[in-house]
Amino acid sequence: MVKRLWLLLAATLLFIALCQPFLQARPTLYQTEKRAALALAEQAQALLGPRISGPEYSWITTTLAPPEAKRLSRHPDFAAVAVGWLKQAGAGPGSRVAVNLSGSFPALNIAVLAAIEAVGAQPVITSSVGASTWGATDPEFTWLDMERELNVAGLWSWRTVAASLGGVGDAGGGLTPEGKELARAAIRRSGVDLIAAADLQGAIGRRLQLYRGEAGELPPVLVNVGGSHVLFGEAGHRAPLPQGLNRGYHPLLGAQDGLAAAFLQANRPVIHFINVRQLAAQYGISENTPPGTSGAFVSRQPPPVLRILAGCWLVGVVWLLWRGKAGFSTATVK
Repeated sequence: MVKRLWLLLAATLLFIALCQPFLQARPTLYQTEKRAALALAEQAQALLGPRISGPEYSWITTTLAPPEAKRLSRHPDFAAVAVGWLKQAGAGPGSRVAVNLSGSFPALNIAVLAAIEAVGAQPVITSSVGASTWGATDPEFTWLDMERELNVAGLWSWRTVAASLGGVGDAGGGLTPEGKELARAAIRRSGVDLIAAADLQGAIGRRLQLYRGEAGELPPVLVNVGGSHVLFGEAGHRAPLPQGLNRGYHPLLGAQDGLAAAFLQANRPVIHFINVRQLAAQYGISENTPPGTSGAFVSRQPPPVLRILAGCWLVGVVWLLWRGKAGFSTATVK
């Protein structure tokens, strides 16, 4: 029994030594597109400077959000995260992408648009003006103003096609009359169409109509940033939609009536950005992480095949130990 244990220990050490080359950090997929998106996101944020974050409260503030999340959302590596999800969803040169943005996370909006530009896709963008605290809350410099400034600077050639007030019901619910008028003024100033539906279903239907366009069918993928009411439909945030890349049928979303349900029911993936701190933890992003060095660029996870082999090895070791113990017990009894 002791001899067998020594042999198992030696074999395990040999296995670990052979696996070492595969445990080193290695580049993730789509490095060219990710580096391009990173550079675009950095350029966009440099153009906007501190204006990318508005005051905590203003006439167009809709909900509360922690300032730490807003600061963290400005890390440009989130553009690389968006590239990875877009490529996994099948987006590429010339492919159509539906995009729904709000004023809550302007830096994440930029990350998504930089990623779309980097992969060569063509977006159809709808936006809402309302923003959570510390987002694009300056009524004179809303998300639509930021987007227009980046468009004029030549970072990309497309802009929002239509915008709503945002807030509850997508019609400025939660805003004062003054706030609603300031949001309408921002939409007029940007020169885009106003989504002024009679109710939430009308706002959802108008977006779907815009996404379908002349093609008459939904784009192959939807990207959403923030917790817009139109994404979930009447159920609001009670309609569960995991962060990240969502594909296939979701039973709990199947009976819902928001944008996400419409795309998933049509077998089209939905990419959802909402919980910045959770996403940052997943990819090893902090405010002090140097751009281009997070888990979006470098994988520190062992390859799937190696994880399977390690699991099989562990099962084999346990089985051998159990056999050895059983044999030892039998010999003792005899």
